[in-house]
Amino acid sequence: MTAARWEDLATRARGLATHLLDARTIAALPATAAEEGLRPLAAALRGHGYPLPDGEVTPDDLELAVRRQAGARLAVLARWAGARNDLLAVIFEDEDRRSIRALVRGAVQSTAAELRVAGLVPTPELPERALRELAEQPSPGTIAVLLTAWGNPYGPALLREAKATQPNLLAIESALNVTFAERALRGGRATGNRVVMDHVRETIDLENALAALVLAGTETGAPRGAGAKQSFVTGGRRLSLPAFLETIAAGDPALARRVLARAFRDALPLARVFEHTADPSSIEEQLLRARIALLQQAELRDPAGVAAVLRFALRVRAEVIAVRRVIWGVVLGAPQDSLVAS
Repeated sequence: MTAARWEDLATRARGLATHLLDARTIAALPATAAEEGLRPLAAALRGHGYPLPDGEVTPDDLELAVRRQAGARLAVLARWAGARNDLLAVIFEDEDRRSIRALVRGAVQSTAAELRVAGLVPTPELPERALRELAEQPSPGTIAVLLTAWGNPYGPALLREAKATQPNLLAIESALNVTFAERALRGGRATGNRVVMDHVRETIDLENALAALVLAGTETGAPRGAGAKQSFVTGGRRLSLPAFLETIAAGDPALARRVLARAFRDALPLARVFEHTADPSSIEEQLLRARIALLQQAELRDPAGVAAVLRFALRVRAEVIAVRRVIWGVVLGAPQDSLVAS
């Protein structure tokens, strides 16, 4: 099997990355918006290429612009990747998995359709129009049926669990995660590239870690024994099933994070996040930033390698999170220093 080549895509990804907002630019966004409402923020984002109409804008206009900007960037990457898209399931299908998970949760909770799509990044397989149509579905079962009709691989994976009278969110999300892991691992192996495979396995490990933290923090109703094992997705490298179960059984959130820090000790930036991030609402973003830093090191070691492509994709997601925080912080009148991640 011939290993895929990445020189051209790495060069183009670095070029695309020059248009991403760095930490200093994002930190400057709220500076005047807090005093004058959304107009200065909209003008600043418009100046950075965000697709916003002229004149007055609403928070929903800004939210949509963030999603469209991210989707456009991934669409360009997909177009340049060409036949290598199937090898990069860890990029595009990870976003699809996150979107479907959020849409299913929204359906279970009967959330308004416009809220279900908030923060979701369009991809070639699930563009903006598809996400909107899925957001309008009344139940997880109809989401599964629609995905299946479209030929999306996550549709059949959801059908059995999602069509139940009382859908089990844990079982649905486990089915999504297992399908993603299988497809991402298959694509990673097909690349013949260790960096891609390590990234896939790390993605699986971190999904397991975050699931374990959620289950560890559930005072009642958290699965134990066989039930907990069903939530574990195989294919990772650092977090074993015994460590996963130990995390859940820890009970105390700080103890659970220490168990995870030990499991990730050979990836120090990730271990530090688990050890030092006490706020559960920020841990996923902190892990994302740590992964970007690790990929930057890999990119420095091999500038023509795939690390530049993977890092670009994660930076797109990080920008969505950061800019959305600014938008809604301004709308809600949050203190300026709380609008930028520490």
